[in-house]
Amino acid sequence: MSNSTESKRRALFCCHYARLGDVAEAARCAGYPPETAAADGAAILRQQCYRRMVANYRSVLHDDPAAAVRAGLERLAFGRSNDAIGLLLAEEPPGAAAVQALDLFPVSSVKRDKNGGMEIHFFDRLKALTALYEYGGDADGKAAAHALLTALSGREAVDSDAED
Repeated sequence: MSNSTESKRRALFCCHYARLGDVAEAARCAGYPPETAAADGAAILRQQCYRRMVANYRSVLHDDPAAAVRAGLERLAFGRSNDAIGLLLAEEPPGAAAVQALDLFPVSSVKRDKNGGMEIHFFDRLKALTALYEYGGDADGKAAAHALLTALSGREAVDSDAED
């Protein structure tokens, strides 16, 4: 791999790490092999220039709480559920390393019954889309955060006017 390509991949890792906060997941998102993702990500973070890059991305992403909430809602609303479906359809339970490589962000819970069956519950995409629509425009950070928490909890939103 050329130096330029590897530099771009490391920058991509930094962006994903700033957004996700998980070294292994960020490295996988940047294209590093799942088997070595955690070690590859840690090696990148040992270099000062990449730690600065992560700090810069975080300042951009987290200076606006509404943007972070919007990113979470977008991930719930538009994210892929392939890993969860693959887990459900697998004939044998995956090992710990394989589970760590899965993107289970849209999953709210996983249950296994005594007969070996599996039940997977997903966060409600429609609620996430509704929250994006309602709070996406010029909503302040507090309202957007409330929308995310409501979507994640699965509860119905409470109208503040109705409480008065």
